Amino acid sequence: MEQIWILLQGSIVSYITSPLLLWFPIVVLAAVAMIGVLAAMYMLSQFAGRESMRVWAKIKIYEILLSLLTVILFLFLVSFIFSLNFQQIFGSAGLVPQECMPPSLTATDFFSLAICNMHQFNQQLLNLNSLIYYISLRLSMVPQLTINASKVIQYVTGIPGLGGSITLQPPSAFDTFMGYGLDVLYFAFVLTQVQLLLLAASLLLFSLFMSIGLISRMFVITRSFGGAMVAFGMGLGILFPLMVNLTYGFINVGLDANSSIFTAASLAVMVTGILGIVLVFLFATSPLSGPFIALLQSFLTFAGLIAVGLTVIPIINFIVIDSFIIDFSQAVGERMSFMSLLTNLI
Repeated sequence: MEQIWILLQGSIVSYITSPLLLWFPIVVLAAVAMIGVLAAMYMLSQFAGRESMRVWAKIKIYEILLSLLTVILFLFLVSFIFSLNFQQIFGSAGLVPQECMPPSLTATDFFSLAICNMHQFNQQLLNLNSLIYYISLRLSMVPQLTINASKVIQYVTGIPGLGGSITLQPPSAFDTFMGYGLDVLYFAFVLTQVQLLLLAASLLLFSLFMSIGLISRMFVITRSFGGAMVAFGMGLGILFPLMVNLTYGFINVGLDANSSIFTAASLAVMVTGILGIVLVFLFATSPLSGPFIALLQSFLTFAGLIAVGLTVIPIINFIVIDSFIIDFSQAVGERMSFMSLLTNLI
């Protein structure tokens, strides 16, 4: 099994280009057959005296030759792209988290790097979920302390019946707020898993759509359909992983820089500091220490980056992909919209 797994994790170039190399002889045969039919029509148009048919046949022959040249150029382009070390390229710009660098991740293609970035963001989301649950649990276990000062007040003032009490307990707003926060994180975690599944399937979608699209462009009837498939293959297979590496790489690096809040000592300081907030409101004193303030800043930064990764970043990625597919498919074939298909599918 280990040898099979190593074989499956082999050269990404050979895997991604294998469908094209497998179908390339069929593409050439289809192109030769279509050129033969169009050449016969071109010669018959001279005997029939149909100048318009002769011009049409000549244009279609040029289009088939151009499509065949596009397939060849695409094979070289794909081989060049997947020969680059994207781990080093993005790492030099500071957009690769430590968990996606060697020895944790040895693959250098942008598919593996994008999946690692998305997985790392989901893992940090789970860590934040666990942190909020832990703090809520610890606060709920703090007992309520009631100090009855009636006798002391009566003794000092000499007025019988005069008294009062002070109750110390964590504010209920903390539990309510953190409960809402957990609900939001649970819902957002489903959305991030959908993105991860789409990203994991992008390699297969790229191979499938590009093979179908490039072959379909050899035929006059299916040329517009083939252009749309090429647009989907480029958008989901190349642009989407690159956008994930660019956006979530930046988010993950920021999350790593503020991950100190998950240590045991930091959790104890966080809980103690939250309990100290009660004393601030009751006695107008400030028992909050410098480490708690630093951890609170890290927590807010960490939660803010998670919020951006759950809302703004997916919107930006999907808008860019949708705009690319719409413009590219309209230029080379039938106009298609990725967001329309995705919303209809959901």
